[in-house]
Amino acid sequence: MVLEKFIAIVVIIILLLLFIVFIIKNKVIKENLKLIRLKMLLKFGSNESVKKYALKLVDKYPQNSEVHKVLGMLYEKEGNINVALDEYIRAVELNNSDMQMHYKVAELLQKNDRNEDAIIMLQDLLKMKPDYLDASKLLGNILYEEERFKEAVSVYMYALRYNPTDYDLYYNLGMTFTRLNDFQKAKEYYRRAAVINTFLFNGQYNLALIAMIQGELDEAQKHLMQALQQEELEPMAYYYLAQIAMMKEEKQKAVDYLNLALELDNKIEEKIKSQPLFAAIQERIRIPNEPSRKIEIKLSKKEIETNHYLEEMFNLVDSLNGGNGFKLEEDQVQVEIEEQNENENEKERD
Repeated sequence: MVLEKFIAIVVIIILLLLFIVFIIKNKVIKENLKLIRLKMLLKFGSNESVKKYALKLVDKYPQNSEVHKVLGMLYEKEGNINVALDEYIRAVELNNSDMQMHYKVAELLQKNDRNEDAIIMLQDLLKMKPDYLDASKLLGNILYEEERFKEAVSVYMYALRYNPTDYDLYYNLGMTFTRLNDFQKAKEYYRRAAVINTFLFNGQYNLALIAMIQGELDEAQKHLMQALQQEELEPMAYYYLAQIAMMKEEKQKAVDYLNLALELDNKIEEKIKSQPLFAAIQERIRIPNEPSRKIEIKLSKKEIETNHYLEEMFNLVDSLNGGNGFKLEEDQVQVEIEEQNENENEKERD
């Protein structure tokens, strides 16, 4: 009799456990089905219908990271970055193994001018996944933006261990060494990038300016000819080709280059007039009456800033030589650069 009662109790307990498991599984199934519906709406529905359904789901399943992720995407699309960021952060808290969400949070932190928070997020992400290429690039770019160039170099170099054929890492190292005034290393990495990506014409332009700073005119000319293949680089490439032509006493060639530069961008006129090297040929230069055609800007902010930095360095070298464009001794260039940097720091302190 006692044994029968015991068996009956065990059976009841087993049935209860099975019922509980069924309820839980049924709940999970329902939740997953609703997530599938949400993702279908995301693909084929309107933003309004997706958002309405996602808000309904987040109330019912507040611990579901995928719903918060979808809401983050919707708010980001609307331009509501702060709310999108909150949703993405919640998704990361609920699912810390979602590397893509860690990256997305860092990306939005940068867009929201919270670079220090983005740096911390990316450093943590790279500890978990050191071969995450996009995270390394974003971290390096933020450090570059903050002018923490040595740290940026370390990040790009570390990323090369896992991605030795990524031209963008070599290219970024070239730009970063440029800002550190280490032109030899900058040349090395620009060249490596150009071997992998033969269409890296801005790298050729930077190599040309470094060659001009170092007085290697034939080398500079070769790289400028390559840079001409990118439309937005053409005016300045022709301008520097004209300078090289004048240094080689090829006046007609210099005139031809300057006329081509002016046809492409007549705003370069003032730059030509202020360059003593062109004084002897000013009268032979044609100033176009028609406005220049609009050139589409494809270079990134970072690339443009690096180009301007190199142009300023060359102008510094050139002005120290009275505008004759000849090479200064390397240690003299370094002294002048350091003095210029010190003057800028003093201005900032004042």
